[in-house]
Amino acid sequence: MKQKDDIVCEPARERDVPALVDLCLLVERQHEQYWPLRWELRSDIRDRYLRWLTGNLNNPHWLVLAARVRRMVGKAPGPAVSTLAGGLVAAIAPEIPIYTLKEYAFIHDMAVQPEFRRRGVAWAMLWYARQWAAKKGVAQLRLMVAQANIPARSLFERAQFRTTYHEMVLPIQ
Repeated sequence: MKQKDDIVCEPARERDVPALVDLCLLVERQHEQYWPLRWELRSDIRDRYLRWLTGNLNNPHWLVLAARVRRMVGKAPGPAVSTLAGGLVAAIAPEIPIYTLKEYAFIHDMAVQPEFRRRGVAWAMLWYARQWAAKKGVAQLRLMVAQANIPARSLFERAQFRTTYHEMVLPIQ
C-alpha cells in the first residue's frame, strides 16, 4: 500500500530562500533551453534572484511559498522528516486603468523538485495561492506558462486556469 504524502504549504522563511531560488532556477534554465532569445539568463541570476526574493519576503503584497512533504520515520507516533518539495512566488499587481479590475495576483514562478512531481505538490501550492489571493480581496490569479511546457499547461488547465492570450515575440536583431 502506497503512503500518501503529507504536503504542507506555508510562507517561506528567510532560511528557505536559497533552496527556493535553486529550485526556481531549474524552471528558469528549462525556459532558457526552450528559446534563449526570449529567456536568456544573466550570469549572476542566482544573486539577483536571492536579492529579489529576500527583498519581497515580508512584503504583504507578495507570497513566497514553501511546500514541504512530511513523512514519518519509523512507526507512528514518531519524528517526521520534512523535505522542501516545491516553491511558488506570487505578487499582487495593479491592472492597467482601462479595465474595471483594479489588481490581480500573478504567479511569477512555481517549481516542484523532480522527485515530488505528480504527487499533489503543485496542486497544493496553487490552492494555497488561490486562498491567499482571495483573502487579499483579489479576484484573479494569473500566470504565464511556456508553450513547450505541456505538463505545466495540463496542470493549470485542470486547475481551471483559462487561456486568455498568447504571448508572441518578434526578434528585432
